[in-house]
Formats: sequence, C-alpha cells, structure tokens
Amino acid sequence: MDWVISLYVLQTLLQDPKLTLPQVQYSARGIGHRVIGIDHSSKKDLVLESGAEHFIPVDGTDSLADAVKNLTGGHGAHAVVVCTAHQGAYDESVNLLRFGGRVVCVGIPEGDMKPIASVNAGIMVGKALQIVGSAVGTRKEAIEAVEFAARGIVKTHYRVEKLDKLTSVFEEMDKQQLKGRVVIDLSD
Repeated sequence: MDWVISLYVLQTLLQDPKLTLPQVQYSARGIGHRVIGIDHSSKKDLVLESGAEHFIPVDGTDSLADAVKNLTGGHGAHAVVVCTAHQGAYDESVNLLRFGGRVVCVGIPEGDMKPIASVNAGIMVGKALQIVGSAVGTRKEAIEAVEFAARGIVKTHYRVEKLDKLTSVFEEMDKQQLKGRVVIDLSD
C-alpha cells in the first residue's frame, strides 16, 4: 500500500485543522494508505488516533527526510499532502518523496508567494516527481466523503466551551496547543 504523508497535520504552523484530521482519516481508514503524520510533538496522540501509522515530531527531529526514509524502507513517500499555510512545509515536501512521488498542494501560504525551495529541474526530472494543486474535489468525491462519515470512518475532534473561555481558546491556538476544533456555546 502507498505511503502518504500529511505534513503539519494540525494547528502547528498556521494550518487549518478542519482539513487535515479528516484527511488523515480518509487516507488511512477510507482508502487504506499508510499515513505518516508530521507535526508538533504535542499532537502525536490525536494524529495516531486519527489513523496515522507513524508520527514524526517537527520539534526534535533533525532531518524529516531521513526520518521518513527510515519508516519507508529507505525510499520516501509516494505522496505528501501539504495542508498548511506555512511556506516551510512546502519547502520540505519534495525532500520526503520517493522516485515517482507527488506533492499535493492544498494549503495556500500566507504573504508573498514564493517558489518551493527544494524544487529544481534536476530533482524533478531525476526522480520523476509531480507537484499538483487541489482546491476542491469532484461531486463523486464529496459523496464518497459523506459516505465515509456516515459509516463512522471519519470523526470530528471537537470540544464545546462557553463564551467566557474564548480568550483561553485563542491562547491555546497561539501556543499551538489546540487539538481539533472548538465550538463556542453562546447560550446562558
């Protein structure tokens, strides 16, 4: 089965958690990919609970590429899905691929648009790599996604907080400690 990397799975670097935890679940549980989640070490349990087979912490790992190769028999991943808005994730993505691998660009980096630092013609041709963008799926894919949710394959990670806890929720987000989503209860 193919190795797929979900790069910066949660809220680590200005990323959108509503995109990535379901992406891990769809990929691992729905399609059967072998998923490697890469994120801050505080997110390890949630990423593994979402279906990732392995987890690599960005904090404390000297070389993500070496860590990925160790987990994939020395080859690298078949695909890297970049859901973050952080340029650094894109810059690292190509280094994680095996021959014939593909980077799937989902998140759009904030600020000035920059090229992906690890990309050059030599590596693209030499390793037969592909870089593709994916903003939305097809109608068929949307129906499949709803079916996965209906079967319980994909679950939303969330908690409910009262409005008076809003400041602490934002503090968690700022410290990269927020896991999943927070629903603010506006009732008395």
